[in-house]
Amino acid sequence: MPPAVGYAIREQNRPILTDPSINAAEITFERADDPLRLDRYIRDLEFDYVSVHALKLSVASPDPPTRSYIDALLAIAEENGAQSISDHLGFTRDANSGVEMGHFAPPPFNDAALDATCRNVDFIQRHFSSRHFFLENIAYLFRFEGTMSEIQFLKKVLTRTGCGWLLDVTNVFANCRNFGGDPYEFISEVIPCASRVQMHLAGGFQDDEAGMYIDSHSHPVPDDVWDLYQFALEQGAGKVDAVFLERDQNFPDEKGWRDEIRRVRLLAEQQELPL
Repeated sequence: MPPAVGYAIREQNRPILTDPSINAAEITFERADDPLRLDRYIRDLEFDYVSVHALKLSVASPDPPTRSYIDALLAIAEENGAQSISDHLGFTRDANSGVEMGHFAPPPFNDAALDATCRNVDFIQRHFSSRHFFLENIAYLFRFEGTMSEIQFLKKVLTRTGCGWLLDVTNVFANCRNFGGDPYEFISEVIPCASRVQMHLAGGFQDDEAGMYIDSHSHPVPDDVWDLYQFALEQGAGKVDAVFLERDQNFPDEKGWRDEIRRVRLLAEQQELPL
């Protein structure tokens, strides 16, 4: 069977979540963790695959996430019948007592950061037990000096922890465009090390002033990313659980939402991925 396909839920795309092309949903934990909300976040909708996407596990920090945060995260997953939980390969604070930066920073790709990341991922996976945990590669605007490449670092994390890879295809494209490297080589090198795979697709823009491609979730998915997505499906044949589109700004009309998700499904179905 092909992977489940859906959107990262936003209020703007809720009206089309009953589209027959959609059988998956991604819940952003920070949006769902509202004490005033009385019903479950996906409401009365039913999906074949649900994942909860966190923003503050900060897996590359020296300290593991707090028990209160992961308990709340697990509660949202249980309430909505989620099969998996994910977060980003980076850090948002230096330690649990540190100030939240408000964005993700990449870890320095060295042995100390590798050990801390693997230790935290192991801690998280023990807590989430039967639910799969996925790490997402982030887009970054700077890199710390390190002793290994991002590819080497990510492969080691996936191999040592056995966690899944949330392959953000747009982030791979953006980083290779901004810092050099072949996005096809990145994917083909890393994906064999992942136990399971999810994917993110999004659109961004070229910031001419900064001279960088920005992953802003603000535009349609560009052709280069569609091509890379098709390649990633081929490389991940047999272990891609779900694909999620992300859109946070410049929302399309109803036809735009539906056309985009149907293209995601069409390409996925063409690969005939057995699970």
